[in-house]
Amino acid sequence: MTAVRPQGKTSRRRRHSLPEKRGHRQPMAVPREGGKAAGVWRGGRCRLGYLVLVVLAGALLWAGLKLPRLFAAAPEFRLQALEVKGLRLLRGQEILAASGLEEGQNLFLVDLAGVAARVEALPWVRKVYLERRPPDRLRLQVEERRRLAWIKLDQLYGIDESGVLLPAEKMPGETRAELDLPLLTGFEGLGDRRTPGDRLVSPALRQALEWWRQARRADPEFCLNISEIQPLGGGVRLLLVGDGLEVRVPVDRVGERLNILKDMMQRIYREFPEPAYLDLRFAGQAVVGGKAAPQSLAKGGEHGAG
Repeated sequence: MTAVRPQGKTSRRRRHSLPEKRGHRQPMAVPREGGKAAGVWRGGRCRLGYLVLVVLAGALLWAGLKLPRLFAAAPEFRLQALEVKGLRLLRGQEILAASGLEEGQNLFLVDLAGVAARVEALPWVRKVYLERRPPDRLRLQVEERRRLAWIKLDQLYGIDESGVLLPAEKMPGETRAELDLPLLTGFEGLGDRRTPGDRLVSPALRQALEWWRQARRADPEFCLNISEIQPLGGGVRLLLVGDGLEVRVPVDRVGERLNILKDMMQRIYREFPEPAYLDLRFAGQAVVGGKAAPQSLAKGGEHGAG
């Protein structure tokens, strides 16, 4: 960049700079007596910067210690309302009672994790999300559980997809279709005495629940024909509505297996007047059992091996 200086009066006499004689150097500039060197100024600025940082850190620490007390003492932050979202089966009063919250509590002293844990202890609650809404309310978002099936233990329970037991009583918001679910039977080692909210841990039960979840997604209409689901090595045993036909299916490729089963149902009743069971666990064929000796049928070619 070219520096341009302001123009003044130009002297007629040109000033010529004398060439510096070899061996002679111009003396180094030094500050006048009483002045401050540039290095001294830089050092002073650094010390001032450190002092400012120390003061700010102290102020922030003081604020961190004092602000919660100030908020706790402020009447504007007293809890006045609990906003509850996501309810369908439960009611707001049930959530409020379980939360342990009281009107007038300081909003910033509420233990959100503790409130969430108490509400999630309700059998129908799967997950809770909480947030403060200053100045005087909390917002609580509830994710409810849904029945996936029924299960018979010491008594009848509902059960969700993660194996949590639910009360057998119909909830006000449940429809008849939501209660029309198959019964899980034959699962051992689950204990004799259970209560709603208990989670059942069993590989066979987990496998059956996952199969049923996928089956409902793949073909909800056909799944209305299934009345009972039982454990079976390498698969599940289904009992169908009506004549109680037993169907044995593997647990993989759920949608494809259901299509094969639907296609074969008409053939079975046409060729076997009184079938007792249908076994689809064998590659390329279906075994039909009845009063006579079991017989096999080739599966539909368009579906390939089983």
